[in-house]
Amino acid sequence: MKAGYIQVMSSAGLSGAALLIPNMLRDDLGANTMEIGVITASFSMALFISSYIFGRASDVHGRRLYLQAGLALTCISLFLLVFVNSIETLAVVRIMVGLCAGIYPSALLAHVFESEGKVGRFTAFGSLGFGVGTFVAGFVGIYYQIFLISSLMLLVAYIISLRLSFGEEKVHKVPFFPVAIMKHNFPVYLSVMFRHTGANMIWVVYPIFLADLGASMLFIGLIYGINATGQFILMRFIDRFNARHLVMAGFLISVITFPSFTLVTRPEEIIPMQVSIAASWSCLYVGSIKYLMERNDEKGTTAGLLQSSLSISAIMGALFGGVTVFTLGYHGSMYIATGLAAVGFLVFVLGNRFLTRREKIVLGGKGDEGTWT
Repeated sequence: MKAGYIQVMSSAGLSGAALLIPNMLRDDLGANTMEIGVITASFSMALFISSYIFGRASDVHGRRLYLQAGLALTCISLFLLVFVNSIETLAVVRIMVGLCAGIYPSALLAHVFESEGKVGRFTAFGSLGFGVGTFVAGFVGIYYQIFLISSLMLLVAYIISLRLSFGEEKVHKVPFFPVAIMKHNFPVYLSVMFRHTGANMIWVVYPIFLADLGASMLFIGLIYGINATGQFILMRFIDRFNARHLVMAGFLISVITFPSFTLVTRPEEIIPMQVSIAASWSCLYVGSIKYLMERNDEKGTTAGLLQSSLSISAIMGALFGGVTVFTLGYHGSMYIATGLAAVGFLVFVLGNRFLTRREKIVLGGKGDEGTWT
């Protein structure tokens, strides 16, 4: 349960600090949507690099060091946001936050799976933290206070981590560039990258989109909280289902939900879509983690690569989304996101079939039936 508390507090701190960054950039610092996209992409690039390096490192050296150091450094970097006063300083500190925030998640996730064997309930705590953080940010509404509270949340997570029991940790030899692991899991990594690129084309300016519809900061926080609450409820119960089926459901719900955003004309009309997108991400994320954890011994590395895939998607989505909204408006990015989610679905289904056939041939026709049924 301590790991769940760490997940709640760390997720709350990071999501709360990030929620109104686009609004701060546009309204207080004078940034346009393209600049917002570049800064968001810079954060995601830092997170990508850090997740890749430290996910592998947690397999090679053990979980404890990277979990505790990552939480402590993320706490400090979030506190530095209190002092930003320009677009440039905000960009630098967000990059620091990205580098620090990528150190610990893979170590924590791998520890949970190795000690408990299930991840659905654990990931649900992350969604709960997301909801808490975004609601608090919307409720407070004052940037420096939000950053201070977020930093304190990470401090609490760090203190809890000091009481976490790791036992005798098993380490693995993993090459710095694990090509075999990437090939073994490419249907998830590649398909999620397509879908999440589209999603981030929407999310990069989503708070601004809501504000332009007339939503207050408190209502924006509430909207994000509905999404997170839906994820928290669903993730606690879907761990029992087949990983492949969960991933496919996540893609299909995304294809239905993304274009529905274009129909919204008032803030309250977005609420049903928030429930739907919660179902989409719950299925996709829990299914992807189950897929990876069940198929691999190098759990920190595979989790780190998944986070890196998400970060690459966030980079591309932020850049493309900023440009797309600047040139085609909000609806243009939503339609493109729909197409990318459909591509992701096809990549996963076809890639999964390809791997199944190849592994059956390698294993003499017996296959890995326990994984694929």
